[in-house]
Amino acid sequence: MRIIQTQKSVTFPAQLFLVVILFFSFSLQYGNAQSSNVKPNIAPDEFTAKSAASGWNVGSTVPNVTFNDVNNKKAELYKLLEKPVILEFWTLDCAKCKDNKRYLKAFYKQFDINIVGISTDEYLNQIRQYAKDLDLHWMNVSDDSKKFVGKTFVEANNLGNPTYILITPDKKVHKIFYKLDDVKLLGVELQKYFNQ
Repeated sequence: MRIIQTQKSVTFPAQLFLVVILFFSFSLQYGNAQSSNVKPNIAPDEFTAKSAASGWNVGSTVPNVTFNDVNNKKAELYKLLEKPVILEFWTLDCAKCKDNKRYLKAFYKQFDINIVGISTDEYLNQIRQYAKDLDLHWMNVSDDSKKFVGKTFVEANNLGNPTYILITPDKKVHKIFYKLDDVKLLGVELQKYFNQ
């Protein structure tokens, strides 16, 4: 009996150790294969992000950012800036965000602008369905930055808690709106910009 128990206590940990090693080596190989291909859905360009003049304050030149939306469509912010761009920050459970989409749809139709909706939710299918249900014709992106840098895009760029950022074709932050109720002020700002 003692010999059998000793054999079990020796062989079981050895088998467990072997399984852990195999799993770990597979994880490393798989992780390395994936890490070179997988990037955050909102990826700032390092060169423009390090420029002394770049930033996310009013009047600052924004760094170039690549967006990968929920339909796997990619676009660079600088290419979208052939016209003014609104970055809209929202969540799926925000009823007011949903109400404000009708204003954004009106702005999108009335003015010559691009919109990028950035949701802090990671539920791609739900965001995709939400955009389809509301008939949104602009990019909608899930901010998965936490998986890569441990912070959301907003946190990583010290943006406070913006709701809308208006960026003009000269690549500058024109205005930042921090409240959901500011959607009407955003409309006024767009009217002023296009009437100057």
